[in-house]
Amino acid sequence: MSRPAFRQLLVVQVMGFVALWALCVGSFVTQSAEVAERFAALARGPYLSFAVVAQLRALPAYLVLALVSAVLVRPWLGVATGLRLWGRVLLLDLVVLLAALGPALRVSPGFFDSVERKLRVDLSVVERVHGLELLTVLFLGLVAVAFFFWITGLRRRVAALLVCGGVMAAAAHRPTPPRAEQLTKPNVLVIAADSWRFDRLGVHGAARKDLTPNLDAFAATALDLQNHHVSTASTLESWTTVLTGQFPPRHGLRSMYPSRDEVAAVEASPALLPKLLAAQGYDTFVSSDWVGNCFDLVDFGFASKHVGPIQNFEALLLEATMRSHVLVSLFFSATPSPVGDLLVPGRASMAWAARPQVLTDQLFDDIDASVRAKRPFFGLLFASPTHLPYNARHPFNSKYAAKGYDGPHRYQVEVRAHELITTGFSPTLPPETIAHVRDLYDGAVSDFDDTAGDVLRRLDERGLAASTIVIVTSDHGEDLYDPGSTLGHGTNFFGGDQSTRIPMLMRVPGGPTGRVDALTRTADVAPTLLSVLGLPVPATMQGVDLTPLLTRQVADLELTAFAETCYLFFPKSKAMTGLTDAERAEVVDLAGAADTLEVDATFRHNLVLRPAYRQAVIDAKDRMVRDARYKLVVIPGKRRELVRLFDMQEDPQQRVDLSGQGLAIEAELRARLDTWEPRAAGSATVAP
Repeated sequence: MSRPAFRQLLVVQVMGFVALWALCVGSFVTQSAEVAERFAALARGPYLSFAVVAQLRALPAYLVLALVSAVLVRPWLGVATGLRLWGRVLLLDLVVLLAALGPALRVSPGFFDSVERKLRVDLSVVERVHGLELLTVLFLGLVAVAFFFWITGLRRRVAALLVCGGVMAAAAHRPTPPRAEQLTKPNVLVIAADSWRFDRLGVHGAARKDLTPNLDAFAATALDLQNHHVSTASTLESWTTVLTGQFPPRHGLRSMYPSRDEVAAVEASPALLPKLLAAQGYDTFVSSDWVGNCFDLVDFGFASKHVGPIQNFEALLLEATMRSHVLVSLFFSATPSPVGDLLVPGRASMAWAARPQVLTDQLFDDIDASVRAKRPFFGLLFASPTHLPYNARHPFNSKYAAKGYDGPHRYQVEVRAHELITTGFSPTLPPETIAHVRDLYDGAVSDFDDTAGDVLRRLDERGLAASTIVIVTSDHGEDLYDPGSTLGHGTNFFGGDQSTRIPMLMRVPGGPTGRVDALTRTADVAPTLLSVLGLPVPATMQGVDLTPLLTRQVADLELTAFAETCYLFFPKSKAMTGLTDAERAEVVDLAGAADTLEVDATFRHNLVLRPAYRQAVIDAKDRMVRDARYKLVVIPGKRRELVRLFDMQEDPQQRVDLSGQGLAIEAELRARLDTWEPRAAGSATVAP
């Protein structure tokens, strides 16, 4: 085909794919009707130019698709010569795109499931006849034919291809990792998974014995804190507690939508753990994806940050834009950077584009730089698969699924934003669906175990295991339709400790190992690390140094755990299935996200709580206090508080309420709770 003829083909391709882009833009406009009117008005008003630019940023991917399709279609233009050029191109494009679905959906089967749900058709026959495998073979055949077509008799192009291939191979090659020299100061590495429950670890009695082989092996070399609790089952507030050593009433971040002043107050503190270690000569860095956007929102003092950008209003607009361009997301979400970042704008903040290997590579780029500079480091890896929608990689996303399961949420939990902010997760799912959601979660835990194993192996390769304190933990747990709860985290304290009790494995080179049964808190992590490193603990930290407990000097520090629920997108009574109808009517239900949030254009376009609701959100929080045995839960009510008391040793799933029976421990725990955060008894503040 002559150059002019190929240009004609390319023009037809470009026109076709630009038309497809325009159709997707129209789909975005239609879908925006589901968004709360106040936020939709922002998109049509002051953020209209951003929304338009976001749509234009999706266009380059369609141009790439047009070019690739033209290259693959060209050898077959002699087929169906009775059709006009545009007709033949359309027919061949459909074949190419259909074939390309094979490898794309094998990598991201969740897209396959979503398409099936949206079309409301049964596509299981595709799996039964190995349809994706057949399409993959067809696509590879098309690529092979195109390859031989274009290089036939064109030696210069062959040479160019070989040169390009060599350049790409060289670029992909990673240098041999440096070997660490012994330093006077130990390194610190935290490996964490979002929303990871205590009971989802093999050594903690997980039902599936193959769930966490890498972490089980690590646990045998570490301290295993058996009763470790967070103060808020919400990422921002929880990490703030870890890095400040303070509980939420003291550090001031009480929701995932803080104001500019609240963030500034935390950032101004000189006693943030990364800052304290940096002052002692440590390199500090964090690697995460979309769940780590809190480290972009708040500057905790990490010198290097490879994290997802804040999910402000512009990021949400960009994500909604890319969701409307399904082919772009499907074909290019796994494309390596920087090309992938260009073709899928904003993918770093999107759950479906999470790539654990990228996180570990970023982490070890920073670790290797510290090793070469002969400086100690404090690193944090924070992974996302265990957070909703449990978007594990293949094959983990189907590892534990029941064979033949064909219900909702086949490869990941489908979360519709409109439903989430109005009704929350359904409390009445069929048992087989609940079982499958738990299977998905376990697959995500297995995915994290694989990532953690990779990190630990790469640490060993560099000779760093003997000089690095390693902590494996989480920011909070997860509700998985436990008794009295639904799905998610931070909504209530029913069903057990599943949302506040988390794994905490700590390996100190040359230090003790084994179980630690006493109660500990995430507020204790910073002061303990500082003590282990021989550094002073700031007086502003409320947590305590656990080293007497960890070194077996004492059996129990007799600590008290405190916690509060997080900000909810939906009326919280809908998530509290453990209440009677009369009690549910008493619960203080604030307005949903559409009414309680606003966009602060002066604060990086962040969503923040409206001032009129800030105190109301705090007052409406459920609070929990517990010692090693008993747990007290206080739920604000419209006229009276709802109180629950549970014996966690005898009743770990909290089925028997002991409150109101005159037990001395109830009054004692209540006094401790009121000391933690004094609050007037009775009804909560209700915002307008």
